[in-house]
Amino acid sequence: KAADLAPGYVSRLLNTLYGEALIERSPRGPVEDVDIAGLLGRWAESYDVFKANEAEMFVAPEGVDRLLPRLAADRGVGSRIAITGSFAASRLAPVASPALLTVYCDPPALIANDFGLLPAPEGANIALLRPFDRVVWLRTSIGDGLRYAAPSQVAVDCLTGNGRMPAEGEALLGWMLANESE
Repeated sequence: KAADLAPGYVSRLLNTLYGEALIERSPRGPVEDVDIAGLLGRWAESYDVFKANEAEMFVAPEGVDRLLPRLAADRGVGSRIAITGSFAASRLAPVASPALLTVYCDPPALIANDFGLLPAPEGANIALLRPFDRVVWLRTSIGDGLRYAAPSQVAVDCLTGNGRMPAEGEALLGWMLANESE
């Protein structure tokens, strides 16, 4: 009911996940355990953060470090964005200084215009994503005045990203497993 899915679909999905040893449950019973790493890995097999979502690449002329405080200070932007990728992963499991600010927003053109971002087919330091599904807005958190996507979303986005993003996704996944209660 919470996922707004038909019970028959959920039952078939749970049977598939059980068959792939991604969940543990008694026959037709509730889920008792989840292989988090396996489940996120399975999700990553059928997803690509830059292909599944409408991605537009930009450069922040003054740099991302100066852009972030401006985003946090703009009260109107808080409900229009959710940071994912390297910048979100590094809050919980830092690997290296993040280079590409990846942001879910709708519409990207409005954010780009409001903050003076320049289109950049190459050498971008910002990726604005129009999400293909509203799930990116669920279970977000606020930190330093900015909204961040849920860790599971961030992990899969990183695992399917480019450059060092997959390593950052692995580090975040390790953090998630070590801090499951959080």
